[in-house]
Amino acid sequence: MSSFLWVLGLNALLVFFRILYVLFYPIDLSPEEAQYWDWSRRLDLSYYSKPPLVAYFNAVSTALLGNTELGVRINAVLLSAVLSVAVYAFARRVFNGRVALWAALFPHATLGYALNSVLFTTDSPLLFFWGLSVMSGFMAVKTDRLRYWLLTGLFAGLAFLSKYPAVFLLPCALIYFLWSGKRPPKGFFLALAVAFSLGLPVLVWNAKHGFVSFLHVSSLASGKGSGVNWASLLEFIGGQALLTGPVAFVLTVGLWIKSLRSGGERERYFTSFSLPPFLFFLLLSVKKRVYANWAGFSYFAANFLLAERLARAGRALKLSAVGSALLFTLLLHFTPLLDYLGLTKLLPPERDPTKFLVGWEKLGREVSRFYTGKELVFSDRYQIAAELAFYVEGHPRTFVFHVSRMTQYYLWRDELKRYKGRDAIFVSYGAPPRAVLKSFKSKEFLKKVPVYWRGKKVREFYIFKLRGFSGAFYEAPKGY
Repeated sequence: MSSFLWVLGLNALLVFFRILYVLFYPIDLSPEEAQYWDWSRRLDLSYYSKPPLVAYFNAVSTALLGNTELGVRINAVLLSAVLSVAVYAFARRVFNGRVALWAALFPHATLGYALNSVLFTTDSPLLFFWGLSVMSGFMAVKTDRLRYWLLTGLFAGLAFLSKYPAVFLLPCALIYFLWSGKRPPKGFFLALAVAFSLGLPVLVWNAKHGFVSFLHVSSLASGKGSGVNWASLLEFIGGQALLTGPVAFVLTVGLWIKSLRSGGERERYFTSFSLPPFLFFLLLSVKKRVYANWAGFSYFAANFLLAERLARAGRALKLSAVGSALLFTLLLHFTPLLDYLGLTKLLPPERDPTKFLVGWEKLGREVSRFYTGKELVFSDRYQIAAELAFYVEGHPRTFVFHVSRMTQYYLWRDELKRYKGRDAIFVSYGAPPRAVLKSFKSKEFLKKVPVYWRGKKVREFYIFKLRGFSGAFYEAPKGY
């Protein structure tokens, strides 16, 4: 059997098992997944915090599979498999069959890629189109053929429509040309024009909404304080080792250093499209907390350098790289295993990130008992509002009373007018804030909903009935 058939077969098998995982493992949509699904019910040119492509994917997939967890997550499952096959085809052409196998299959063992293959957030389409951009860009530079430049522009534009960090493609390309001593060919500017034209609707939308997306991104990138935040820096580095595998992460850093010292043309290209974004987030973590997944896309190009190294490595290094990555991936996909193995102290339920993926369907069922189809359903947290929209019977429109930063729900606040005079169902981690009560005549406590994970209570929700809505929220979001 050819290696290509091995790649196809393994990806088909992974698609099958990931679908089973989505269908039967006891986790719900994450708050971010639920939010992006809610966006798909109000299609637009862009949204407050992210570009629109994730909503478009959800609109198509849920039209085919219904408003279900599989209807949302099938996008992540399929995108990861298609990208793996594309990586194999590219690496076989640029390197050889052995390197291609490592490049296509090793990422499946890593936690970062595995999570992007199940949870459908903006990271999934970003990684997919970033990867296609990097590969088509390499072929464009190598051959200077028009079709590759056009494809690069197309994929880069779609990457930008997936998530804003796609803008790193431009500085990464310029770093490569500068490092290689080459002038960008005409095709590069054509690709840039194609990408810009695809991203133009996002700019138009932002111009109509006070450029809220850019204010949001700039607030995320701004750090406070003059000293080094060692806690956030170490957390970021540890997170990268966790997402890529500890051995693979150390190897990748070593390969970057080697490329800087004596890299050839190929090494310079893949380093240019991986090291700069990694360094950006590393430096940002010196000032503020940076989520580990923010830098996830930067490892795509580095994966080719890593695959080339592993393809010629000894058995011990191969096993340690795969084994260390796969260990974390399996344990964090099935954290109850820690309890069965007597290792609960390594990751107690209250620190288990899986706790944010449970309890939402239960909460939706409880709220559905009080929801008649007429009430205003809302929360003071967008995460809860998004989950209620998905899991409450009938998928009601839900709203947010903003007590912290702005969200997409703030841009939809005009729809509140049609609920004037009605009662409301408020759900949060505690009682309604005083500012919320200004919009209502009275309140009534309905129920407390505890959430358990691995035998421990990890969260608690409170459901309230509020009567006589005034028709508006007297809120003032604090920042972007």
